[in-house]
Amino acid sequence: MGVRIVPVDAATYAEVCSLLAKHPYLFDNIALETAPAAYTDDATMGGTPLAQAASGLPYGRVMFPHHTTDIAVHRIDDDTLRVWAKYFVIRGDGTAGSGDYQDTVVRTPHGWRIAERSVTRGNRPDNDPDGPSARTLTTTTWLPTED
Repeated sequence: MGVRIVPVDAATYAEVCSLLAKHPYLFDNIALETAPAAYTDDATMGGTPLAQAASGLPYGRVMFPHHTTDIAVHRIDDDTLRVWAKYFVIRGDGTAGSGDYQDTVVRTPHGWRIAERSVTRGNRPDNDPDGPSARTLTTTTWLPTED
């Protein structure tokens, strides 16, 4: 058994990067009514429907700015991609936090959209302002193994 990464062409990669850039704008600016620009109608985040996951966010204030970086894309088939990206946030106290997104991205009539998103915070110490955490997403959760 081994891991087999199937790359995407440059145009698809650019489309995926543009797609992932939309997420911080939607969440940081509390503009979830425009979520169809980035997500499928039945999208989930952490296994929870997107609308339900978003309902737990602290509305009434703009979120801490966060940034998506280090985007890796793996092709599952012509209409499905697996994407792994890092994110970092700048918190109100000036400290930074980080984590990972792993997405299933699907082709729709309107272009690529996120159908499933898993989120983990990065490895953070006990004294982190948001509390300790450990990264839970790995290559095993991103890529299928070959038999």
